[in-house]
Amino acid sequence: MPELPEVETIRRALQAHLPGRRVQRIRVRDARLRWPVDAVKLRALVVGHPVTAVNRRAKYLLLHLNRHATLILHLGMSGRLLLVRKRAPFHKHDHVVFYLDDGSQLRLRDPRRFGMVDAVPGDDVFNHPRLAHLGLEPLERSTTSARLYHQANRLQRPIKNLLMDAHFIVGVGNIYANEALFYAGLHPFTPANRLTPEHWQTLLRQIRRVLRKAIQKGGTTLNDFVNSNGETGYFQLSLAVYGRAGDPCPKCGTEIEKVVQVGRSTFYCPVCQPLSAG
Repeated sequence: MPELPEVETIRRALQAHLPGRRVQRIRVRDARLRWPVDAVKLRALVVGHPVTAVNRRAKYLLLHLNRHATLILHLGMSGRLLLVRKRAPFHKHDHVVFYLDDGSQLRLRDPRRFGMVDAVPGDDVFNHPRLAHLGLEPLERSTTSARLYHQANRLQRPIKNLLMDAHFIVGVGNIYANEALFYAGLHPFTPANRLTPEHWQTLLRQIRRVLRKAIQKGGTTLNDFVNSNGETGYFQLSLAVYGRAGDPCPKCGTEIEKVVQVGRSTFYCPVCQPLSAG
C-alpha cells in the first residue's frame, strides 16, 4: 500500500503539472471501487473548474478547484495516478479518467479496486467522513514530541502498533515504523506509556528523517507502487531493517529478527533495540 512518502511523491509531481489546468470531462469507466464512484456528483462539482493546488492529508490527495470544490483521491492498495497523452491506450484497470484542457488525462488505475474518488463542495474537505478523525501529520511543524507524548502517555499499546494507527499519527505505515524505531533504538513491543519525553523527541526526529529520505528518493519499491510518471520508487535500497531478517544489523552486526505484530511483519535488532530501552 502506498504510504505517506509515496503519496507525497505523487502530490509533488501533480503539483508541478495540474495547477491552472481545467477539468473538461470525466469518464467513469468502472464505478466499482471500494466506495462506488458517484459520476453525477463528480461531474457536477469538478467539470469546468481549474485546479488551483494539490495538497495531501495523510494518504489522501486533495485537488482544490478554485474554492468551488475539492477532489479527493485515495490509491488504496495498488492504485496509480497517471498523467497521459490523450491518445494513450486504456489499460483495463483505468477506472476513472479526468480529461484536462491541455489534451492530457489524469487516470486512476486500480487493479484491486480499493481506491477512492470523491468530491466535496467548497473548502470544507476536512469534515469529510474519511478525513475527519485522522491523527497528526508527522511532517507538520505543529506536530511536536510533547503532543505525541501527552497523547500516548496513558496507552499501553506497543509503540509500533501505535505508530501504524492513523487516528494517532498518519502516513507512517509498517515499513517506515520499522525503520524509525530502529534508528531511535526502541524495541517495537515497548508500551507507548513507557516512552519518556526524550524518547518521543528522538522518535519523532527519526520518523521525520526516514520519511523525508524516502520522499527524496521517490518512495519504496514494493508491490505495485509507481508515481504519477509511471516510475517506481527506490527507497527500498536504503532500508536498514525492514525485510532483512537474518541479515547483519548495519550498526552492530547482530542478526536482524522478525516477528509478527497484529498481522504485520516487524523487523528489529535485539541489541540496538532492547526491550528495556523504553
